[in-house]
Amino acid sequence: MIEPRAYRPEVPAGRQAEDARAAVSLPWLTRLRWGTVAGQLVTVAVGHWTLGLGLPLPPVLGLIGATAVTNLALMRWLRDGGTAGPGLCGAVLVLDTLVLTALLHASGGPFNPFSVLYLVYIMLAAVVLGAAWTWSLAALSVACYVALFLLPVPAGVHLAHGEGALSLHLWGMLVAFVVAAVLTAYFVVRLSAAIERRDAEIAAMREQATRTERLAALTTLAAGAAHELGTPLATIAVAATELEHVLERLATAGAGPLRDDARLIRAEVERCRRILDRMASDAGETAGEAPALVPVDGLVRDVLDALPAEDAGRVHVEGLPLGVISALPRRAVAGAITSLVRNALDATRAPEPVRLRVEASDSALHVEVLDDGPGMTAEVLARAVEPFFSTKPPGKGMGLGLFLARTLAEGLGGRLTLTSAPGEGATAALDLPRVTLAGASRA
Repeated sequence: MIEPRAYRPEVPAGRQAEDARAAVSLPWLTRLRWGTVAGQLVTVAVGHWTLGLGLPLPPVLGLIGATAVTNLALMRWLRDGGTAGPGLCGAVLVLDTLVLTALLHASGGPFNPFSVLYLVYIMLAAVVLGAAWTWSLAALSVACYVALFLLPVPAGVHLAHGEGALSLHLWGMLVAFVVAAVLTAYFVVRLSAAIERRDAEIAAMREQATRTERLAALTTLAAGAAHELGTPLATIAVAATELEHVLERLATAGAGPLRDDARLIRAEVERCRRILDRMASDAGETAGEAPALVPVDGLVRDVLDALPAEDAGRVHVEGLPLGVISALPRRAVAGAITSLVRNALDATRAPEPVRLRVEASDSALHVEVLDDGPGMTAEVLARAVEPFFSTKPPGKGMGLGLFLARTLAEGLGGRLTLTSAPGEGATAALDLPRVTLAGASRA
C-alpha cells in the first residue's frame, strides 16, 4: 500500500490491552499482597514456635514488614489518583520476587519447600503484563532460585538435608523448577495471547454488526423519505408548471415576475428530487447490487462523469491500468470512490489538483485519493469514518461518505485506510479484492 505522509495516532492494540489489564489488576494485586503478608506471618509463627525450626526472626519479619509498607504506599498512591501501568505492576512483581528470595534464603535456602511460590509471580505476570514481562520475571525467578543453591544457608535453621555439596535431590529440585517455570510462562503467555486475539475478533465482529445495523437504518430512512416526499413534490411540480402556463397566457404587467416565481418553484422542486435521489444513493441503496465485469478505466470514467466539469478537471488520474477487468458492483464502487474524491476536492482550494491513483494486481484493486489540503488532527482522523460526523459547513454533506465507503469495502472483503497529519494533506486508500469471473479475460 502506498501511504505517503502516513500518520498513525492510534496506540497499538497490544499496548492498549496491557495498559487496560494493568489498570484493572493493580488494585487486585494490592489485596493479594495483603493476603501474602498474612500468610507469611502465619507460616513464620507456625514454623518458629510450633515446629521449632529456629528461624531468624529479625530479618524475616523485616522483609515481611517491607512488603506491608510498600503495599500501604501503593494503596495511598492509587487512592490519590495515580495511574496504574504495566511498568508499575512489573516493578511490584519484581520487588515481591526479590523479597521472596530473601525470605527463602533466611529460612532454609534451597531446602525451603515454599520456593514453588516463584511460579505464582510468573503466572501473574503472564496474565497481567504480557510476554516480555513474563519471560523477564521467569528469568529473574530462575536466577534467584539458583542463587539460593549458591549462597550459604544461615546457621541455626534446621531445614537442610545435609552439609557440604548439593545432593542429587536438590539438583532434581532445581531442574524441576526451571522446567516448570519455562513451561508455565510459555503456556500461560500463549493462552493469554489466544484469549486476547479472540476478544479482538469478537470486538471487530460487534463493530461490524453495529455498522451494518446503522447502514440498514439509514437505507430505510432514505427510502422512506424518498417515497413519502416524492408524491407531494410531484404535485408541487405539476401545479407550478400549470401556473407557469396560465401566466404565459396572461398579458398583465405583473405576470412576468409571477411566471419567474413559478419557474423558480419548479427548479427548486427538481433540486429537492435530486437531493432525495443522492441521499438514497449515499445511504446504501446500491448495497445489494450484483457484481459485474467492469473495466477499470470505465470505473474511473463513471467517477469523473459524476462530478461537475470544473471539479472533474481538477482530478489528475495516475497509474490507470488499462485493460484490467474486475468483478465489482459498479455503481456502488463508483459511488464510494466519488465520495472520496469529493471529500478531497472540498478539502483543497480550487484550482489545486487532487490525485486519483489506480493500481491493480492479480488479487486486488487499489485506489488512492490524495489531496494537499489542511489535513486532519488525530481526533478528527479517529472519528472520520463515524456516521454523520463531518467537518464541512452545514448543508455541504451529511457525514456519510467515508462511513459508507468503509462499509462497502469491508462488505466486499477489502478495507478503507485513512492517513493524514495537520498541514500535510490526506490520503484515502481503498483496497478491494479483484474477483475474476469465468471468461473475464476473454471478455
